[in-house]
Amino acid sequence: SLSLQFAMPFFSGGTTSARTQQAVYLHRASRERLERTARETERQTRDAYLGVISDISRVQALKQALESSKTALKATEAGYDVGTRTTVDVLDARRSVFTAETVYLRSRYDYLINGLRLKQAAGTLTTDDIAQIDALLTTAAATPAPATN
Repeated sequence: SLSLQFAMPFFSGGTTSARTQQAVYLHRASRERLERTARETERQTRDAYLGVISDISRVQALKQALESSKTALKATEAGYDVGTRTTVDVLDARRSVFTAETVYLRSRYDYLINGLRLKQAAGTLTTDDIAQIDALLTTAAATPAPATN
């Protein structure tokens, strides 16, 4: 004689169905969070890249502007020496040099920061990158500013 007994609850109060629905909703929410994070990372990477590209041109232009203001200062000082320029002209030219230098240095700083942001967004930022920036900034801070006549 052979007997087989099979027990299956016909009604479990909807627990199984509710757990299945909950798992489906949790999976969907996780997928949407993942997609949102991916879009945000892509946007941050694109913004950082465009910032770096923009900063390269800006740094070059501001370096040229700084050189031009230094040349203008030399010309103004030469004019002062021969009596065609006043002390106010020389002071204005020096102020222009310091302003140009400040803007140039700020643009270099922005370039460095955007470069770090790009590496961070791309997932390639390392402690060596931070150490290189630190060494660069430490060296720049230790270098005395050139004296103007």
